[in-house]
Amino acid sequence: MNKNKMALLLLFPLCMASSAYAAVSAEQAKQLGTTLTPVGAEVAGNADGTIPKWTGGFQQKPAGHQPGSFSPIPFPDEKAKFQITAANADEYKAKLSESVYYMLKNYPDYRLDVYDTHRTASAPQWFYDYAAKNAVNATSAKDGLAIENAYGGTPFPIPKTGSEVLWNHLLSWKGTAVDTLYRLYMVDGSGRRSLTSVIDINEFFRYSLPGGEKDFDGWWWWHRAKTTAPGRSAGEALVGLFPNDYEARQPGSWQYMPGQRRVRKLPNVQFDTPNFYVSGLAQFDEAYGFFGSPEQYDWKLVTKREMYIPYNTNALLAADPEKTLGGKFIDPSVVRWELHRVWEVEGTLKSGKRNAAPKRKLFMDEDSWAIVASDLYDAQGKLWRGGIGYTAVSYDLPGVITLPYQSLDFQQRAYTIAGYIKNYTPVEPRPRSYFTAEALTQDALR
Repeated sequence: MNKNKMALLLLFPLCMASSAYAAVSAEQAKQLGTTLTPVGAEVAGNADGTIPKWTGGFQQKPAGHQPGSFSPIPFPDEKAKFQITAANADEYKAKLSESVYYMLKNYPDYRLDVYDTHRTASAPQWFYDYAAKNAVNATSAKDGLAIENAYGGTPFPIPKTGSEVLWNHLLSWKGTAVDTLYRLYMVDGSGRRSLTSVIDINEFFRYSLPGGEKDFDGWWWWHRAKTTAPGRSAGEALVGLFPNDYEARQPGSWQYMPGQRRVRKLPNVQFDTPNFYVSGLAQFDEAYGFFGSPEQYDWKLVTKREMYIPYNTNALLAADPEKTLGGKFIDPSVVRWELHRVWEVEGTLKSGKRNAAPKRKLFMDEDSWAIVASDLYDAQGKLWRGGIGYTAVSYDLPGVITLPYQSLDFQQRAYTIAGYIKNYTPVEPRPRSYFTAEALTQDALR
């Protein structure tokens, strides 16, 4: 996409009087698969060759791959081209999130090891086919709180608004049904590391079920989790359902508490509610870069820009977190940084709404639509918190997923890591009855 086209896109009126936004024309949609990838990224590399052309990403499982694992590490023989440190951070500031720049300037031993860029993101052909249909059919409605006539693939591969980019993140390719084991850690201001939760998770991204559009009921994500550690929380279980219309429906969450031997409906596991999985150090809407309903913010599409972000970070997931999670930051030697293009979206808190972060910036990888960085600001407009997503190749999907996700608290000089995983295993989808409060009770009583 050249600068003139980008300028036209950004001049599109983001605050139209209508509450719905039209899909793109059939002529515009012809860019998909030609100048744009099937999910809407630019096929071409950048002018100086530091970002290469997209050629399809990883499609084949490499020799030695164990199902569900992140092995082998991609590009194992490559060496870092250069490092970004406190000494040269100003030279690269324009290509860093404000949070990463803050880390470099405030922690002298922190650094980014920058490698050649590899655009490994991919998805199944059926996901691409759905994205092409969505381009000419899908609409954003209810001031961005709902999407209509979208299913199966990227809903807005040629986005016009900030809320459309956010929906692309929410509905990005993460597989159809997967099982994984999350480890969540907290490192407090004294540098003490704690394993706050180990969670056995079953996911069904119902929106991404091929051939399932006829009986899709609008609940795009079905989630079930059972805490196995630490001992004080072992046995707790949770079910969550998430809609594609946040005006008509609110997420439904139910939790089983073994001490009480009953299931209760959780009132509101989103927004700036402290996240109990990480001892309250982060808030729920920081998860995955952004989590939950977009209703509190006006979302502005700012630009597309080049940024250094963690990418192809399978080595991080292969490392021992007890050794890599340092007192102030993750060991830089196990994190691979690359130059990629990202979409920048800014959220400004609506009048009458309350959130501890009145403004936030989100940065989405153009190839996967996953949030790879975030900056959160307090009521005085000062940087308060940040986020970094570590994007790794999942050979089984195929695709890239952004786990773990790190939340940084600059006031407490502390951080959390959510989703430190060793396996991400595609499975057959479980029935709807598995993702119910009744199922939690029945399993607990067995």
